[in-house]
Amino acid sequence: MNYFRATWDHFHDTALTRMFCVPRSAVAGSPMFERILLLLSIALMEANGIQVKVCDDPEYSQVEGFVLGGQSQAIIANWVRGDGIWHVDTARRASVLSDFREASGHVSSHSVIDAPTPAGRLQALARYLDLDWAWLTARCQQLAQAETASLLRPRSRHISTAGVDVACAFIGQTAARS
Repeated sequence: MNYFRATWDHFHDTALTRMFCVPRSAVAGSPMFERILLLLSIALMEANGIQVKVCDDPEYSQVEGFVLGGQSQAIIANWVRGDGIWHVDTARRASVLSDFREASGHVSSHSVIDAPTPAGRLQALARYLDLDWAWLTARCQQLAQAETASLLRPRSRHISTAGVDVACAFIGQTAARS
């Protein structure tokens, strides 16, 4: 949650978009709980004002996770090729930003969850991930009311259930409005 707040504070005057590459083979090979966690992660981003786009082109699966901040900066935050080590950095070099803009353009024009609203994007994502939207939204509404802290016990003091609660509440509210 702190990452999203810091990103929003830093780029509050810029529309933020987060791009993912999730090839169909990865969806087919993932158990349901992993697909639900991905949807919850994306719901958390959408809840924090970051629009998400997802492409299925395997060529983009090795692109680092990034958020473009206007024309002059990108925030790189992921654990791709990091052996479980979280990596956060900023990039300002023109060639790196150009590569990110190119990837961003491709993903934007080929997003498998393209929709004008967070509700539409999350519903499209649920379909893409082969998740039952009605079941998922009902469970999220129930979890949002119960709060996940009563069900989950993180093993580290650095992890909280707040993000799960926000994502579940956002999905529940999104479903109620649609």
